[in-house]
Amino acid sequence: MKKNVFFIALFLAILARSVSFGGPVEDGNKIIAELAQEYVDKSGPAQTFSYGAILDDKNNREMFRVPSLLAEATGLDFVSLATIQHIGGDLGLYSTALNLPDSLEGKAGALKILERRQLKNFERGYYENYFGVFSGEDVSARSAKMAEEVWEAFRAEYGDLSTSDPETLAKKYAEVSEVSDLIGLDIVPLAGIRVMGGLSGFFYFLTLLPEELPGREEAIKIITRERKKSR
Repeated sequence: MKKNVFFIALFLAILARSVSFGGPVEDGNKIIAELAQEYVDKSGPAQTFSYGAILDDKNNREMFRVPSLLAEATGLDFVSLATIQHIGGDLGLYSTALNLPDSLEGKAGALKILERRQLKNFERGYYENYFGVFSGEDVSARSAKMAEEVWEAFRAEYGDLSTSDPETLAKKYAEVSEVSDLIGLDIVPLAGIRVMGGLSGFFYFLTLLPEELPGREEAIKIITRERKKSR
């Protein structure tokens, strides 16, 4: 019995030296801290015009909304993530997320946030990759999902609208109300896309909806007219 206890104790001692018990969050923080430092060493300190050095406070969390969301999803250090985005841009942040430990809780959610974020660029190829090529599924349900996901991408980046009341939005954005009635989609995400993406962004979004969606062509004409009026 004593012999067995000795070998168990020896095994645990060796294991303690060879295996890190830090956990995925600690390992992830080490990865992003090293990457952030590499960016700083190459490009200089991460400082913003408005608030100076990046700190974990309300102002910086509002300025760097996506790193803040990633930090909330994973438990990782906000300052390191914000530094990587500030110096390395979107690509630097995405490549960092890809290289986080697979065992890190929230990694999949973090990648989803970053993948969704690209929807605000309105690239047809990316939309087809993200949503899948349209192949006869419920066209209204697919369109509604597209509107919700694109609005979520803008909201993650810039925050929410001042109101989500449909009647208020309809009065404030008459052209969005017309489009909402024509294509049968909720006015709230449509208004969000219109506000954050501008008339041009809203136009491009409508062109990316399935051609089979009832009212789509007329909706595009309405926004085309509004774009011309605004020039």
